[in-house]
Amino acid sequence: MHFERTIKWLLLLALALLLDWSLPAFAYRLPDSGQTKCYDILGSEIVPCPAPGQSYYGQDGNYRSHPMNYQDNGDGTVTDLNTGLMWEKSDSQNQYTRIWREADNYCKYYCHLGLHKDWRLPTQAELLTLVHFGRTNPAINTTYFPGCYGERYWSATQSQQHPDSKWQVQFNGGFSVGANESLGSCVRCVRGGP
Repeated sequence: MHFERTIKWLLLLALALLLDWSLPAFAYRLPDSGQTKCYDILGSEIVPCPAPGQSYYGQDGNYRSHPMNYQDNGDGTVTDLNTGLMWEKSDSQNQYTRIWREADNYCKYYCHLGLHKDWRLPTQAELLTLVHFGRTNPAINTTYFPGCYGERYWSATQSQQHPDSKWQVQFNGGFSVGANESLGSCVRCVRGGP
């Protein structure tokens, strides 16, 4: 199976070179969720996680993929080495909350960290890549993202609940909620491709 994937990759690479396509500089890898525990049907923790063929095998805690991996850029930004996205590090901008339009404008027009001017609100999916499901309150790596106390953060993703609502990610437990754009919430800007 590994051999087949290698052959397919080499064929795609050869085709790209033949057609003079430019290959992406960075391959997006979905980071591991950080969840390492497994549970039974009642929600009681199982130690250790079940092996293949045992009851309750196949939970998130059974799998390890690309561990969360960040780089502090020393300029108020943090780069996620799995996704290639660059994030606003500090929550000092959240001394007060913003309605959605203010949060969107803050990222587009006022956030100039690292001398970059192409900041934006993250999508719901991008924001969820920061959630560390092995932690709570806050469910985020506080070494790289200090000052996050489990607040809700705006995303650019439209919620289906109402035309005037967007998805938010709650860093208390890592879940998403739809919220009216007129409510105040925190913002963490991002830059880079999806």
